[in-house]
Amino acid sequence: MKKPLVFLMVLLLLFSGMALAETETDALAQYALQSDVSVEMDLDGDGTAETLVFRSVADAENDAGYAEIQVTAAGGGVAVWTSETLFLPSAYACDLDGDGVVEIFVCGDWASADYATYCLHYADGALAELSFANASRGDDSEPYIGYGYGYIQSIGDNELALCGSQDVLGTYFGTRTFALQDGRFEFADDGLWRFLMDEETWEYRSLTPTQNIAATFVEDGGQTEGEIAAGTRFVITASDKTSVAWFQTEDGREGYFSIAPDEERGWGCTVNGVPESELFEMVPYAD
Repeated sequence: MKKPLVFLMVLLLLFSGMALAETETDALAQYALQSDVSVEMDLDGDGTAETLVFRSVADAENDAGYAEIQVTAAGGGVAVWTSETLFLPSAYACDLDGDGVVEIFVCGDWASADYATYCLHYADGALAELSFANASRGDDSEPYIGYGYGYIQSIGDNELALCGSQDVLGTYFGTRTFALQDGRFEFADDGLWRFLMDEETWEYRSLTPTQNIAATFVEDGGQTEGEIAAGTRFVITASDKTSVAWFQTEDGREGYFSIAPDEERGWGCTVNGVPESELFEMVPYAD
């Protein structure tokens, strides 16, 4: 891919990601913490309220910022957690799984629309991070990591939806759902990243194959084997990133086809055994 196009893709993901991250539904806003505003809340379920403060701290020297969570116990003890660099951090607090212990969420942008969400528990006078099933964009060799990859899209009924950029035949913002189980966040969905569609998708992130692609079309609950004809534009709507990609063609047909990691190249995908670089006019990766 030519460098100007790569740069354009980075900018598109950055600005669309910022807009998406700043958009809160009413259901999410009810859990939001305001920077430098203290709230009284029983965080550990012991019947006594603690004082919780979220701070979005500017770091003018590095043109960045970070998040800070401070909890003051009724007896006066103070616990503080500080994030690494985060642009435009936000924070939320709720008892996600209804066990009496409050989950404190902090999310923000590391850089270039690369979002992370941390979850903290307050117990025994200290703040501790909870781990998440690994949904990172890059290396997924570790099954669990110390943060959730992506920004918070929704909260409720022991479900946390996170949305972050993913690579599969291009770079897209995809959502996964998590549930809190035995003290850590597990995947709670069908294994697919469901990609957000916006008005820029067709213009900048569509795919045009140079040869026919064998695919399964799905309509009215039925499935039909067929082909996406060469020259037919389509977009990727969902994928597990390793074995299947769901699509929608420009004329509205939907379905899926097989993909696999490109072991020979060490990066990217093959589609029905054909390397993506040989199959499409252009593949819209952001970097």
